[in-house]
Amino acid sequence: MQVAIQVSELRFATGDGVLVLDDISFGVPREGFVLVVGPPSSGKTLLLKLILRELPPSGGQILLIGRNVARLSPKKVTQLRRRVGYVPEDPPLLEDRTVVGNLLFKLRALGLQGEELEEELERALDLTQLAGLADEPVGKLPRLEQVRLAVALAVCPQPVVLLADDPFRPLSEAETERLMDTLQSLQSAGVALLVTTRKTELPQRFGFPPRPPKGEELRGTVYLRQGVTA
Repeated sequence: MQVAIQVSELRFATGDGVLVLDDISFGVPREGFVLVVGPPSSGKTLLLKLILRELPPSGGQILLIGRNVARLSPKKVTQLRRRVGYVPEDPPLLEDRTVVGNLLFKLRALGLQGEELEEELERALDLTQLAGLADEPVGKLPRLEQVRLAVALAVCPQPVVLLADDPFRPLSEAETERLMDTLQSLQSAGVALLVTTRKTELPQRFGFPPRPPKGEELRGTVYLRQGVTA
């Protein structure tokens, strides 16, 4: 099975020697879905930043879509990031624009136009169940739809991998269920997902095994605790 993300013996310590992540090893298969579960300050956001090469690790190795991120030049990192969607914990949405306006802003900034732009726009709206809200001002959207818009922006244009930092945090149980449906639709469309959460009940609730995927499994869970891995 091809692997979208492979983390091996990953370690990170702060400049003053505080160990935050220690000996983390897991993989995310192509078209797989892995949850990273841990309380605040357990290193969930840090882990995503290390995968994105925003910070260097203290030790270990990270392969992202087959590339060793530590060995890439800044130019190569930029090129690789075009194949990776990222939803930060507090997504920077343009609240004075509509859903479509936000998506068009990003797509045009990436140089898309004409038929290609329209296809990507339609695809993002359909995958995130936002087609019926395309002309709604973002500032008036319910919180679930704002999170879905952040996901829609991250999947423009067609990433291999989607990283999402605690997207369930502001949501109710019913909203969490609906967002999980959206993320599972992305997985079915061929996107590999690595999603962090502080909600410890999610793996069991949605049928994620309590371990990283092995063999032909497409789902798994990585547990973090404050200070070091569990």
